[in-house]
Amino acid sequence: MKTVYKDLLLIIVGSLLVAASIDFFVVPNKLGDGSSVGIALVLYYLFHIPTSVSTFVVNIVFIAISAKFLTKRTIAYTVLGAFMTSVFLSLVAFIPFKVEDMILGIVFGALLMGAGLALIFIADGSTGGTTLLAYLLNYTKGYNISKSMFYMDSLIILASVVAIGVHNTLYTFIFVYLCAKIVNIFIEGFHNKKAVTIMSAKHEEIANYVTKNCGHAATIFYGYGFYENKNKHIIYTVIKKNELLKVKRNVTKIDPQSFIVIHDVKEVVGGKFGFISSSAK
Repeated sequence: MKTVYKDLLLIIVGSLLVAASIDFFVVPNKLGDGSSVGIALVLYYLFHIPTSVSTFVVNIVFIAISAKFLTKRTIAYTVLGAFMTSVFLSLVAFIPFKVEDMILGIVFGALLMGAGLALIFIADGSTGGTTLLAYLLNYTKGYNISKSMFYMDSLIILASVVAIGVHNTLYTFIFVYLCAKIVNIFIEGFHNKKAVTIMSAKHEEIANYVTKNCGHAATIFYGYGFYENKNKHIIYTVIKKNELLKVKRNVTKIDPQSFIVIHDVKEVVGGKFGFISSSAK
């Protein structure tokens, strides 16, 4: 239950940041965007349809299309993200704060938008639109979320040239590219893990410590030490970065002669997916 509350909080805060980016920086500088937001902005610039209304309607269409690939929880989280984004778009419109400067609009708009989308992704939700497709490609094909978003959103941005002109469309590409980079930075930061490889004669005692005291899985490989000309047991585990010092300290206490190798991990996938597994279809 605590995890659910955390996810809901991340989605709400993320939706607020996305809405603030659109109202404070994107619209005043007549920038476009990708995904459902980009479509909503085109409708706003051409027909003055409020972004709070069009964003939600377009998102519901994308959610309906992708529903068969999603679990009930992810559908609920995505609907919540789309709904809260629309609600916050209505609310922040009453705040008399607009930045009519293209450079500031691109930089700070991308910062807020990227941070907001990242928080929503971390909670296994989305604001709908092409983010659902990017999330699906990441799950099924292992494609990078931010790159997938950029390529698909580019098509929508190109179509927005009829509403914002060539110059603003080119500025929009810069804006969306920065958003994608910021999303990636935030996601990698929140999921910062370390892989630890440990060679020790006391492999069972160390593996028990990792699994029972740290709560992480540990895999034991059987190897051969060429220098010492004898068989070796190798423990492999993935831990949180803030646990690294504790693990190193306790492993060396168990076996001062142990050999520890620490690797950076860019992404960890497993267990917590938002999509229905193929066996459940």
